[in-house]
Amino acid sequence: MKFLHKTIAFLLVAFFLVGCVQKTKVGPVCRSCKPYSCRGRWHFPQLFYDYNAVGVASFYGKECHGKPMANGEKFNRLAMTAAHRTLPLPSVVMVTSLITGKSIVVVITDRGPFHYWDRTIDLSEGASKALGIGNFKPSQVRIKTLVADSLALSTYISRYCRKGRDQFGRSWEQVYFQEIAGRKIHAYKGSRG
Repeated sequence: MKFLHKTIAFLLVAFFLVGCVQKTKVGPVCRSCKPYSCRGRWHFPQLFYDYNAVGVASFYGKECHGKPMANGEKFNRLAMTAAHRTLPLPSVVMVTSLITGKSIVVVITDRGPFHYWDRTIDLSEGASKALGIGNFKPSQVRIKTLVADSLALSTYISRYCRKGRDQFGRSWEQVYFQEIAGRKIHAYKGSRG
């Protein structure tokens, strides 16, 4: 009987602890975060930033250059951006190639990939080159959200961006690398002397 009581107590504590794990909800801006249908499938965007998964990366480039993305900006094939079917817009993610070992940081600004359902993320041509994916072939990658950076970018966009750009005409990707990532680099360099 003692064993049964201990087991029930353990399960209750474990259940309580699992329930305490909180995910970071999306920030004040979430473009394209409503459920949507594409090519006969429904997609339900996450309402939290936390994401860590292994999947297949592909790239999109010349055929989409200059066309509108889900966030309202025009696609720049050389930018460090990517498309994901369910991550909040914007999200900042680290993508690591499981083949080359290289890691890059990209801003999720679009929805996709939709041509091949086995693919997890569509990288811009610039991001694909920076990751070292040869001949732009699909590649195994780890995708991990940078939660604090995603929340900071969303907060900045909610305060300073109208119609997809900030008061200086910068895209989400430019804002991230100049304002948020740039501040962390300067703070690190400053602390080294």
